[in-house]
Amino acid sequence: MKYTLTILLFITIHISFAQNFKFGKVSKEELSEKVHPLDSSAHAAVLYKSYKVYFDYRENEGFVQVNEITERIKIYDKDGYDYATHQVRLYDESATKKQELKGLKAYTYYLDGGKVEKDKLKNESIFEEKVNDYWATTKFTMPSINDGVVIEYEYRIESPFYGIEDIILQYNVPINVLEVDVRTPEYFVFNKLLNPKSTFYPNLEENSVSRTEIRKGSRSDFEQAGVNRSSADWQFQENIVMINANNVPALKLEPYTDNINNYRAKLIMEYAYFKGPNGQSEIYATDWDQVVKRIYDSESFGGQLQKTNYFEDDLNAILQGVSDPMEKAFKIYSFVKSKVKQNDFVGYSSDQGVKQAYKTGEGNVADINLMLVAMLRYAGLNANPVLLSTRSNGIPIVATRKGFNYVIAAIEVPDGLIMLDATDANATANILPTHTLNWQGRIVREHGSSAWVNLLPSMSSKEITSINAKLNTDLSVDGKVRTLFSNYLAYNFRDDYKGLDEESHIARLEKNKGNIEISNLEFTNQYEVEKPITYSYDYHVENEVEEIGDKLYFSPMLFFTPKENIFKQENRSYPIDFIFPISEKYTVNVMLPEGYVVESLPESSKIEFNGREGEFSYLARENGSMLQFSINLDLNKSLILTNEYKQFKKFFEFVIEKETEKVVLKKG
Repeated sequence: MKYTLTILLFITIHISFAQNFKFGKVSKEELSEKVHPLDSSAHAAVLYKSYKVYFDYRENEGFVQVNEITERIKIYDKDGYDYATHQVRLYDESATKKQELKGLKAYTYYLDGGKVEKDKLKNESIFEEKVNDYWATTKFTMPSINDGVVIEYEYRIESPFYGIEDIILQYNVPINVLEVDVRTPEYFVFNKLLNPKSTFYPNLEENSVSRTEIRKGSRSDFEQAGVNRSSADWQFQENIVMINANNVPALKLEPYTDNINNYRAKLIMEYAYFKGPNGQSEIYATDWDQVVKRIYDSESFGGQLQKTNYFEDDLNAILQGVSDPMEKAFKIYSFVKSKVKQNDFVGYSSDQGVKQAYKTGEGNVADINLMLVAMLRYAGLNANPVLLSTRSNGIPIVATRKGFNYVIAAIEVPDGLIMLDATDANATANILPTHTLNWQGRIVREHGSSAWVNLLPSMSSKEITSINAKLNTDLSVDGKVRTLFSNYLAYNFRDDYKGLDEESHIARLEKNKGNIEISNLEFTNQYEVEKPITYSYDYHVENEVEEIGDKLYFSPMLFFTPKENIFKQENRSYPIDFIFPISEKYTVNVMLPEGYVVESLPESSKIEFNGREGEFSYLARENGSMLQFSINLDLNKSLILTNEYKQFKKFFEFVIEKETEKVVLKKG
């Protein structure tokens, strides 16, 4: 009862707080709060967030979109200090057509001797950066950050563009009070959508009011387009969308989640069409066919595919005497990977143009992979670009150009597609950089027709490990390990360990393996990316065998034994995403120490998940003074849905239980 009353009081206070919020009026109670009342794990909390969008009518400019943002944030401890830094993205199309940040005010509040004090954000803590030709950022870091402070800032973004950015309704920390107010003139028609993948789904309130603008004589471009030019006063309807919510839960990260932002609550305002007062209209809402066709028709995409003269002489020399189409393809692929290196920019639009990238040896993702497509086509292969959204960019909900931010190449063959990305030295045929493996992409054929293609790998990536172990009488273990990685596991290994010398390799391998010493490290196919990579080493390890009384206990997987089950929660909000199917196979041979025999071995067993979408087998046998184990885990499905989680959790609990089970030895 007491807890219920506390929550009711908390909610009542927040409703009152929203009604009486004033910028700069931070209370002692807010500063004294040590822990969030409803989420004790929170390192910070948004006490108040207001997001307002409206269209201001200005002489000679017409409608200007204004976004007003106010946030008050409580920081509880050091893990919440990241919230003291805020970044604003601004679209910069040209010197006269760009978003602008204005009216920034920011303060840090703290208690000093029981009195509320504040420090103002200084200009030297505000940083502006040009990200690329179209985007800039303004970042600021608040002063005097310590446990318990409250920070507060407000600013507005003025924009000549009519499209409204997605409005984020949920953070990784709780939001006590959330207010959203979007007002749009009747001429701009928007489709409204809340992220259907989110578990937080607030109510939308919609209405409209009459609005009057008084003009002063001069005419804007918007008026010239047909807006009531005959009267001094101009009246129209303003459509309103509002969200008022209390106690928005934090978005909690779960293990093996693809991109947590895919599940974040947000309001999407899709600009559908312009409806002028005199009947004129222009449609902006679209479908994926039209989005892709517009991209294809641009000079920075389709135009680059038509250019060939810059590489023809070089390519003719490379392909001289080669008749097999696939041999041609892989010679071209290797040539592009070595010829042009990626700069810091991604995107599906060519930055400097393929010809310049070829000349300088550097370009963005589009420069490189559109060049690859053009060369493959020149050599007679049926090659096309594939537009996609990277994992960090998320899965698009509505059809928009922003739904893509990357492009790869694909060769169409009778058996399907051979996908290629020439930006990454460790990538190979159908082994793409893992950040591109995001659901599906859009293949773009000549003249701009397009279709969805699956990007999720179907073939398993294998880890095959052989462990030979000799248990010594001093309880240490000596032995040898040999591991093979194939496909994406090989790609990840090469990517993680690239550029390391032998000493650094060994240090990385020794990490999280206990008291181990590794020596005689050897690699096979380390740089032949189209082949599996194999490495082996000798080891000496201590603390893997435990002596209790006159008995010895050890896990057969030794330092490969999992530390814990990462799937602990009873329920799950998001799918489990392993990215690609995985097959792990361990063969373990253990030589017993002199004077000991087996008292008990883990039982051999086998289990399946969901009709062989997951399989686990454990085989143990004794052969004189040798113990032999075969431990196999196959995850044939990379995406586990939320309604499958409880079944998968039981399956995985069994796997962890078996892999951590001990052998018991006794003196013979």
